[in-house]
Amino acid sequence: MTMTWLRPRLDAGIRWLIGLGLVLPLGMALAAPQQSGQRKPTTPPIPAAAPPLRVAPIPPRPNLQFQQQVQQQQLRKAFQQSQLRGQLQQSVSDVARQPYANNPSTGRQFDRADDARRDRDRAQQQSLVDRYWGLPLPPPPPPPRDKPVPSRSGK
Repeated sequence: MTMTWLRPRLDAGIRWLIGLGLVLPLGMALAAPQQSGQRKPTTPPIPAAAPPLRVAPIPPRPNLQFQQQVQQQQLRKAFQQSQLRGQLQQSVSDVARQPYANNPSTGRQFDRADDARRDRDRAQQQSLVDRYWGLPLPPPPPPPRDKPVPSRSGK
């Protein structure tokens, strides 16, 4: 059973090799240059120019303008949210202030707290505006030092 399966494969392989043996010399004869009876004077070979350097293509950078537009849109959204948050906090402060309307010292405390909150919100919004226009941000202030840290000695 193995021999009957193998025999057609061998026959096909032999036929392919014979065909290749017949066609190969014919193809080489056609591909060879025609030699004429006259000999041309030999000229020294011209040195070939160096092949051009192949440079790997660099992928294009992401669209810078698109990135700027996305960043500006994010900053606009953050600015609007900051404004809405400030309005909400002001309304909450107004509601919390109503029970203490007759007490002037509590009113002053509320005023100071509102001023501090507004200053903080204004600084945050100014930072967003500066980032929107591409201005460099100032360095953050150093952390406050209330007390010197006592040194621990080995005693």
